[in-house]
Amino acid sequence: MIMKHRIGYACINTSISATTNKSCKLANCTPERLRELIYSNLSGLKEVIEWNYQHNIFLYRISSVIIPFASHPVNTVPWWDENKKQFDEIGRLIKKYRIRVSMHPGQFVNINSPNPEIVRLSIKDLEWHAKFLDSLGVDSTNRLIIHVGGVYGDKTSAMARFIQVYKNIPENIRVRLSLENDDKSYNVWDVLNISDQTGIPVVFDVLHHQVKNTNQPEDDDIRTILEKCFSTWNEQTGIPKIHYSSQRPGARPGVHADSINIDDFTEFYFRFRDLDFDIMFETKDKDKSVLEAFKRLQLESAKGFYNKSA
Repeated sequence: MIMKHRIGYACINTSISATTNKSCKLANCTPERLRELIYSNLSGLKEVIEWNYQHNIFLYRISSVIIPFASHPVNTVPWWDENKKQFDEIGRLIKKYRIRVSMHPGQFVNINSPNPEIVRLSIKDLEWHAKFLDSLGVDSTNRLIIHVGGVYGDKTSAMARFIQVYKNIPENIRVRLSLENDDKSYNVWDVLNISDQTGIPVVFDVLHHQVKNTNQPEDDDIRTILEKCFSTWNEQTGIPKIHYSSQRPGARPGVHADSINIDDFTEFYFRFRDLDFDIMFETKDKDKSVLEAFKRLQLESAKGFYNKSA
């Protein structure tokens, strides 16, 4: 079956032993140890990229701990230079296999903080992520995805600070950034508002929208929401992306389940299959949910559900 949409997973491959997130304690962090870890993580990334291609997975999120302590002063290793051969080789494979990669900097990245030091550290963290993707030689369709940040008691002011900081961050970061709705503070309408003022493309998170919305009728019109989000993307930013996950039973709203609810996803997939977008799964079982989705979608296609829903 040739998939209309790329479906991918985040960071950890559960099917092979290759890892991309080896780290160490800060107290044990030396240049020599960092060099060992970086080399190992990049070697693991190459294996994962090869495995993904062999299993028809063309969407993948690279771990944000692949360079340990990348934005911390303890890391003085010029990894982009010392590991250039690895970066060149991995980047060549990514482009050869037409795999789209992304990174998702941590929740502590808050460029809308009223604290200038937090903003400075947030930008510093974004800088190394952008440098990582730049070192792979991949274009701007390979994205960095962030949340708006905190509310800090005044959402309107917090959104205005985000816009101001965003407009002044380095160009090599700005050209890669995408903005995602979250499950606590900023719903999809807030994010689309920011996008209208900045041009930043919007990643629609399905589960986050179920948890955080305005409780108005327009929240139920998912097709219109998708179309609005997708309109924020262009040729330079690439095919629109969404995040898809299932609610973990018994957990607080917004907690990802171990696996995709395959029945819900199948219905969602065929309902919107006429739209052009990539789908990033956010599950604990990572690649396994992607492979399970492939099997189910192929089965439903063979039964004719695909044609009925077209």
